[in-house]
Amino acid sequence: MKSFIIPNFQGLIESIEETSDKVVVISIIGKSAYSVLGQKVRGLEIMFNLSSNNTNEYSIEGSFDEENQIIYLNVRSMMDTDIFIEHYEELVKKYEQYHKTSDFLAVYNEIKSVFARILLLLFSVSHIVILSHPKPIFDVSYIQFLKAVDSLRMSICNSLTDTLKQVDGLPQEWVVNNRFCVPRLLFYFDSGFKGIQNIKKMEHNMEDRIYHILRKTRIIGNFGSSLFSIPLNEEFVFISTEEQVDKLGQAVKRLYVSCQQGRTMPIKPPFFSNPTPEHSIQALLQVHVQKARSKGFDDNVSSRHSQQPTYFLLPTVKQWTGACKVLYEVIIKPELLPTLCTDTKFSEQRCLKVLPIAMARYQEGLPSHYTKAVHEGRLAIALALFAAQARGSLFQKYSEQLITECQAYWESGRQLCEVASLTGNPCTLPKHSRGEHCSGVRYVASCDCGRKQCSREDPYTAQQANYDFYQMLSKECVCGTLDRINFPVFEPSTKEFKAATLAESEEHLSVHSEDRSQLTPGMEKSLVRQPSTTEYLPGMLTLSSPPGLLPTFSSWSLLCLGPSSLYSHNLGLSESQHPGFLNATNYLLPWDVTVTSKSRTSWPQMGKHPVRGRRPRMSGSLPQFTVKVFIGVEYECPRGHRFMLAAPDKVLRAAPGSIVKDTGHKIAESDMPLYFPCPCRSVKPLTAQLMRLHIVTPKAPVHCTLYPRVQPAAGSPIFIASADGPVIVTQSAYWVMRLPYVYASDKGSYTENITARLLAKVFAVTAIDD
Repeated sequence: MKSFIIPNFQGLIESIEETSDKVVVISIIGKSAYSVLGQKVRGLEIMFNLSSNNTNEYSIEGSFDEENQIIYLNVRSMMDTDIFIEHYEELVKKYEQYHKTSDFLAVYNEIKSVFARILLLLFSVSHIVILSHPKPIFDVSYIQFLKAVDSLRMSICNSLTDTLKQVDGLPQEWVVNNRFCVPRLLFYFDSGFKGIQNIKKMEHNMEDRIYHILRKTRIIGNFGSSLFSIPLNEEFVFISTEEQVDKLGQAVKRLYVSCQQGRTMPIKPPFFSNPTPEHSIQALLQVHVQKARSKGFDDNVSSRHSQQPTYFLLPTVKQWTGACKVLYEVIIKPELLPTLCTDTKFSEQRCLKVLPIAMARYQEGLPSHYTKAVHEGRLAIALALFAAQARGSLFQKYSEQLITECQAYWESGRQLCEVASLTGNPCTLPKHSRGEHCSGVRYVASCDCGRKQCSREDPYTAQQANYDFYQMLSKECVCGTLDRINFPVFEPSTKEFKAATLAESEEHLSVHSEDRSQLTPGMEKSLVRQPSTTEYLPGMLTLSSPPGLLPTFSSWSLLCLGPSSLYSHNLGLSESQHPGFLNATNYLLPWDVTVTSKSRTSWPQMGKHPVRGRRPRMSGSLPQFTVKVFIGVEYECPRGHRFMLAAPDKVLRAAPGSIVKDTGHKIAESDMPLYFPCPCRSVKPLTAQLMRLHIVTPKAPVHCTLYPRVQPAAGSPIFIASADGPVIVTQSAYWVMRLPYVYASDKGSYTENITARLLAKVFAVTAIDD
């Protein structure tokens, strides 16, 4: 026996001498159970070197019987259960890599296509083909395979003819017909039951059924171009009655018995020859082989018509190997056969029908430009429609295609910019890479001094929010003409300047931090740095900002409205000068402060420094006196409504016809919320933000200072107006400090937060020392 694997015939050709002996080719195809490990036909397994650890998904094993001049071929493919189990996961991974799907039906299409191409090759190079099945039933799925093979053969017949012309020594009939005969198809069924009564009757009944099915499906007919033929007056079905045995177990048992004293190992075929049993596959094959060597096969010639016998040739080994090798290269390709992909074809047609319907549903009623939320909502509706009507294994593939097409439709000039403003509103302009953003949201806000209100756009930068708007509004108000205290900002000394790169940690010590008290005056003086003129501070100034770095603009404003007489505690702030205040909330709070003079031992004369408040008293050797300061914390909501707070959790309200009874001690000594519900409406109130600090200073020998420190979120940096500490305002004047609209550091901006607060000790009063 000479073994080989198609298309590698090197060992077979080298071992066979040049001879003119003709050979008969017998091929075995079909399916096999897991237990037989690819042994499709009992009695012929000795012809092949079958192994359970096959490393290929498919192979065609061959064996040459030199004594009888017969070539046996056995197909090992994914139709064999053992090969399927071993290689299926690997095939799925490969298919998913190249085709982006792991659906079983899609993978099975490739298995069926490869098996069909192997069938075509064997029908083209065989005289006899044995179709094996592990059960005594005719698997009607072979009808689809046989039709697909016949269709493929007719479609590539010209290519096969051109290919066979390249092989030397082939007869003309072989080249023209692409094969040396119309092969005869036999059927082998493994029943697994021993002692079946009247097996011949069962085989004849099976023959009648198979012949009837093949004729009705027009797979066979009275013409020489059929894919295969069925013998008319000879048996072509064999049902095995041998029981399935555990060969390994039997071998171990025999070895054990033979090792016992006085026992010998019985030797059975194939180690010596026995007469062929009357009911065996060898006996059936012998009849057809003898017919092939004597007359050939003419099964498709009708006796009722005068037709010439069909062509039939017996090739030599050299002719057969040459033809088989070139046909293998042409036929065996990794291409799907559409006629075998009925399940996926139905799925594809159904999905392609529903896909444009789902796409139209997505596009229905869409505006020219829309947001990501609208896109995702419409996409969900389209996918739900697609899922309700699409079917089959390609559902996932076309679902992804629908997502891709909807995404491409949205991204083809229909996206909105959606860049969020500092208040969290998205830009409503079409997507753009340059130019200013616009959310379409507008608020009502007051100027620095609070005397003029106008509409403001939703800001996208801290400069727009805290500087540009107020600079624009000051040109329409008296803000620009009022006395103000300017906070230090970056002043470049060259045209080439840049933002400073800040360290990740903000816990470093700066000379204006809260730990400033730990430094001695000498140490503090040595640590003072001059402001940089080449690098500016990105973001706003905080307690943790590096010394010497200043922002390019000031987010704070401190200006004097005029003398203290502008404010009347009986009347409050006038509506004409301070528009937008809610009724009875336009009052400042009186704050009585006891001041101790550290340098004076006697009091000035009465007319030199009149003091508003209580009469002075002496405390030991240091005189004390009380001054009255009017203070207020003003909140402003997006609609322009303004009001004062009397305490961190209480809105200031004056009783009709009377003055305010609250005092300013709570707002002076407590942390104040940065955001507070506006009392303009009770249902879903708007959130008002702390925007201004009011202080009316007395005409007394005292310094009134402002030192606002804002923490917009828990754990965030503390924002300040100046690194120089508290700001001293003049005596007997009305000062207003406008706070930032947004708070932004180099890490980003802070949105509305319930923990945001203005830290206590904003207002302070100290005596003027001589």
